[in-house]
Amino acid sequence: MFSPLVVACVVLLLVCEGQSFDPGASKALVSLRAAYPGAIGKVLKDQQGVLRARLRNGGEEILRYEKQRSHADRVAAPSLLDILHQAYPSNLDFEAWPRNLDPGRYRNDALLKEVYGDTKPEVEKGLVTIKFLDKSIRFQSRNGAAEALREVGKEVAILLQTEPQLRKYFQEMGGTFNWRKIAGTQRLSSHSFGIAIDLNPSLGAYWKWERDQDRLGDMKRRLAYPGKIVRIFEKHGFIWGGKWYHYDLMHFEYRPEFFPSLKVPPSPKRGAD
Repeated sequence: MFSPLVVACVVLLLVCEGQSFDPGASKALVSLRAAYPGAIGKVLKDQQGVLRARLRNGGEEILRYEKQRSHADRVAAPSLLDILHQAYPSNLDFEAWPRNLDPGRYRNDALLKEVYGDTKPEVEKGLVTIKFLDKSIRFQSRNGAAEALREVGKEVAILLQTEPQLRKYFQEMGGTFNWRKIAGTQRLSSHSFGIAIDLNPSLGAYWKWERDQDRLGDMKRRLAYPGKIVRIFEKHGFIWGGKWYHYDLMHFEYRPEFFPSLKVPPSPKRGAD
């Protein structure tokens, strides 16, 4: 976590820019700037008095944080500050998963497009083919994502030497890059940016497949998924869809903003890589 001194410095910086900003919101901005180096620039106030963050390639995003916004609204149209509205749990210590606790599902498309590309061809420019166990897969090189997945693969390979029964989770892959919208929405999937990987779908349940939607908080299937696999991914900046109320157990997504201790290498400006 960021120290009070770091947060205080960011608040002071914003004050020096002529802005007034809540310390909690400043902390979120620190995390986002660290996770996406160079992507988020100055904070400006428009003619209506609304605070906006200037993005690297010229766009702007409103810095709005409303405590009373509904879960559905944050999922559908999250502001930059909504991204970190929910903390990512370090464990599964719940009798039942809290309703609508979906850390990481508040994805701000403008930020992801800023970092990884706003069209399929632009995203594809950043894709590289890497070796992941016995497979070759395409993943996003920008912002350290592909390198993080390489490190995951190395550690998983070591794990499988001592626990070969876990190999079945990697025998069939659900996929990585796939430019598409989330079913039933107009929002792009994280797979569209090449920052998500689905392991064996037959071993990873998905909330929309659940006949009884009142059982989404049930912990049995979450606890049954191998924690050693989950922890390796998390070590390298990937969140797990099993830590969502609207679960997706096969899904791992590179989201370094949820891991403040992770050091993300600066990426070249899009078009220069």
